Amino acid sequence: MGLKLREGDIVFVDTSPFIYFFENHPDYLPAMQAFFDQVYRCDAQVITSIITYIEITTLPVRQGNRSLARKYRDYFSYSENLTLLPLDMTIADEVVHLRATYGLGTPDAIQLGTALAAGADYVLTNGRKWSQVEDLEIIQIGEL
Repeated sequence: MGLKLREGDIVFVDTSPFIYFFENHPDYLPAMQAFFDQVYRCDAQVITSIITYIEITTLPVRQGNRSLARKYRDYFSYSENLTLLPLDMTIADEVVHLRATYGLGTPDAIQLGTALAAGADYVLTNGRKWSQVEDLEIIQIGEL
């Protein structure tokens, strides 16, 4: 695994890694399992934004699968070592900076703005556009 977490490290996790983990993606599940094992073993902290929750629950609700949406809600509400962060003015200021500097769309800027405002040590994603953001250490899932 290319990422060596230490106790207290903060990792912002984008939506797609969670989807790969929950849906047992054949290419990415082993890396995601190893990542979460390392998070719990070294007592690192995973954070994500409310955007992740919105993105991950929309399809189940659209398909009428309210039990799956509820399962996701419970996961993001009660999991150890995971914090779901709401949007606030501090994050909004970071979002404005990211949109102005890198031309990011609002959802991506909210994700990355949340990581910046929360002091994330790493950002785990599969979003190639995010690598342009110099303010954060962006880790692609394939690098794990």
